[in-house]
Amino acid sequence: MKRLFIATRVELAPEFRELDRQLQYALWHDDIVWVKEDVRHLTLRFLGATPDTKIPELKSALAEVCANHQSFQLEINKMGAFGSHYNPEVLWLGFQEFQLFKNLHLDLEPRLQTQGFEPYYGNFVPHITLCRVKQVVNKQRFWKAVESLQPDFSQSLSITELTLYQSFLHKEGPEYKALATYPLQPFTK
Repeated sequence: MKRLFIATRVELAPEFRELDRQLQYALWHDDIVWVKEDVRHLTLRFLGATPDTKIPELKSALAEVCANHQSFQLEINKMGAFGSHYNPEVLWLGFQEFQLFKNLHLDLEPRLQTQGFEPYYGNFVPHITLCRVKQVVNKQRFWKAVESLQPDFSQSLSITELTLYQSFLHKEGPEYKALATYPLQPFTK
């Protein structure tokens, strides 16, 4: 069994890396696990524990989907949180418009289900995780910092490929190993 997910690697622009540093400084009181820069990614689909016997079919489905979609751009332009106002769980960077990324998800999902993967029932919200919040000492201070650091800038992100990753969870943070990468078709007008 391998713990798998499908994503594209992300490198943040200097403005967003500075935003991340400012957040870390402002929220140092809280128990937060920050995502390391070298493992940042935009997840298309988390698969979880996957038998080795399913991987060849999975790779075939990914190759088909990528062959049917062109490369495109997404604009990172907002910051949000999962969880509630009383119990924030994740801070993330996201997108106002992400239909082309969602189209990849919609094309892949029925193929995964025919291979025996559980359907994805969640609300599809593409995001780049900045941190996982374990405990907030002062919720008012936490939200004031998050609201004051909302970005007034954006970054264009080129989506040119999808990668099948294996995830290894370690005490010091996750490690990701690329098993296969599939290019999207070149963009044509």
